[in-house]
Amino acid sequence: MSAEGLLPMDRGPADRLDHPSAILVPAWLRRMTALGWRALVVVAVAAVIAQIALALSTTTLAILVGAIVGATFLPLVRFLRVGRSWSPGPAAAVASVLALATVVGIVLLIVLAFIPYVGELIRTAREGVEQLLARLTELGAPPVVIDWVQRLATGVEGWVTDAVRQMVGPVGTVVTVLILGGFLTFYLLADGDRAWARLTSDLETGTADTLTASAVDALEAVGRYLRRLGVTAVTSALSQAIFLLALGVPLAGPLAVLVFLGGLVPYVGAFFTTILVVLMTFASRGISAAVVLLALIAATAFVQRWLLGRSTSVHHVRIHPALILVVVPAGAALFGIAGLFLAVPLVATAMAFAPAVVAILDAPPELNRRPSGSVPVWLDRLAQWSWRALVVVAVVAVAAQLLVAPFLSTPVVIALVVACAMHPLWNGMVARGVGRSVAALAVTLASGLIVGAILVITLITVVQQLPQILDAAADGAAGIGIGPAPMDLVGTIAPTLLANAGSIVTNVVAISVALVTAGFLTFFFLRDGGDWWQRVLRRVPADRREIVGSSGATAAHILNGSTLGTGLVSIVAATLQFLMMTVLGLPLAFPVGVLTFFGGFIPYIGGFVASGLAFLIAIAAGNPTTVVVMLVLTVGINILIGNFVAPFVLGKTVSVHPAVILLAAPAGAAIGGLVGMFLIVPVIAIVMATWRSVLRLFDPDEEERPVAVSAPAAPARSAPTRPNPSPAPG
Repeated sequence: MSAEGLLPMDRGPADRLDHPSAILVPAWLRRMTALGWRALVVVAVAAVIAQIALALSTTTLAILVGAIVGATFLPLVRFLRVGRSWSPGPAAAVASVLALATVVGIVLLIVLAFIPYVGELIRTAREGVEQLLARLTELGAPPVVIDWVQRLATGVEGWVTDAVRQMVGPVGTVVTVLILGGFLTFYLLADGDRAWARLTSDLETGTADTLTASAVDALEAVGRYLRRLGVTAVTSALSQAIFLLALGVPLAGPLAVLVFLGGLVPYVGAFFTTILVVLMTFASRGISAAVVLLALIAATAFVQRWLLGRSTSVHHVRIHPALILVVVPAGAALFGIAGLFLAVPLVATAMAFAPAVVAILDAPPELNRRPSGSVPVWLDRLAQWSWRALVVVAVVAVAAQLLVAPFLSTPVVIALVVACAMHPLWNGMVARGVGRSVAALAVTLASGLIVGAILVITLITVVQQLPQILDAAADGAAGIGIGPAPMDLVGTIAPTLLANAGSIVTNVVAISVALVTAGFLTFFFLRDGGDWWQRVLRRVPADRREIVGSSGATAAHILNGSTLGTGLVSIVAATLQFLMMTVLGLPLAFPVGVLTFFGGFIPYIGGFVASGLAFLIAIAAGNPTTVVVMLVLTVGINILIGNFVAPFVLGKTVSVHPAVILLAAPAGAAIGGLVGMFLIVPVIAIVMATWRSVLRLFDPDEEERPVAVSAPAAPARSAPTRPNPSPAPG
């Protein structure tokens, strides 16, 4: 893209010396405002991105976890692929399993060797603080020093308590982030290079090569930084465990785990853990042991820095301690304990990647399109992109809110989905000579009977027996015998399920009105949607009409295939779940089967929750043999559905990478609840299939080329390309 396309507003009236207003505006003010508005829009975009990341915190954290773990284990994948000639899939699988084992080991270490002793650690630390304050008072220390020591001890205690609370509190969120991050790690290691190539395919060759080289350097540098951080944390924990054992300090194991966790937070973590360890030593073994321990810790840190400094590559990311002291509290304030650990790696990535971005943006613009002399070219280009990005984000946000707004959109969304799903049936009836109105009425009545039957079955089974399902699952979670985490996870899921079930019962009248309204809209969409769409197309310029028609056909085709395919996959999963539980003699088979049917409409996560509840019921109500058989069958059924049934049924209608689906589900939930989780995948599939064509609508200078909409074709027929593809493409 040329600089002219980027800089349409590069110089306002006050920037031009020949403009009359320039006489009244001082030069310093013109330069200040030229820099100021550009800086403001860039900061505004950064703030919007931060707000979106916070709103979609589960997805954000999963991406960060997957990227950080993937960068850490990237050398292993390269060794297997290059040194051992492995294919990408097995190499990524081995690295992912090793990463998973590492993460699980750390989690078990925290759960078993640290959390149970937190109370005793805090109590002993308080005793150490009291003894230290008493000793300082005896020595006649100034009140300011005593007050500072008291505040510092309170801060350390609060940091430890808050960290433990965040680790054991939102168990459901932690488990979700770890699961999503684990799958994302595999997909990044297996398909990351292809995804990056596809992402940069539309850029100019020089720009794409520069960004790719910078991305590789940044990934390697950040990976080295993370591995160095991990090595430092492990060696610090092991060395201090040895020192504590040698000095006879109690709770050496839990303290070593705390030192390891603190070592993952540069400077700040080591500072707090050192204070706590020294206080514990002072409280239990006296001042001499505390001084010896402090000296040993300082010597170990010096040796670590010396050894790691000799082995550090020239491409290692170096972050100034002052910047770390700023970003670590900021990350903790935004994302809690997760932000505490992820803030520095994220900043390291940005620092490694930023020079290439600035170099690309700083390319000389075309003549007569230069910004004000005091404004760098890269800042002007970034500002031009930023204010336009703000407009696009605002439009998308409004559209998303309208799509999930219950007061208006629910009947419309239901009618649109049903009309697109049933349009082939209506079209076939019309082709056989049935009148348009009669065919629309027949299809609408049939759809209404199906939806009504599903609602009645849901009210009779799932809504009434859901508390029993959750109670049985809680009993099964308690029977696992690995601590309170499984019960906490069930307790995290239960309120959401009960709240949705309760809303169905309390809002039966509103739901009925919405369904009746959706039925009427379905009838009109089927009967008159084609005519409405033709009227829309007639108002589109002739040179853009084919693009709009093809994009609408693609959207309708994807929505049709997604709805019918997901429904069929859900029926298969629910039937297999019901038969499996019935054959094993487990209770609540039918309501769990119905719950599995609804869960199938929420990709991956819904099926995981339903299968997990069924497995917990097996633990609570079955014997060990039943549990083993249930586990084997559950894994087998999920593999069968995920690798054979779903691809066969959906075909290429919804060609979205599993990693995108995994990340989209929690994002859809954050945007629109259950409706958002259901709609997010078809919407992403439609965007991915039509975005190139949609961009052509807003690029009048582009040369005309044959329309190539990336709409996937069904196996038996291709998607229609005429301007009358669907009742209401959107």
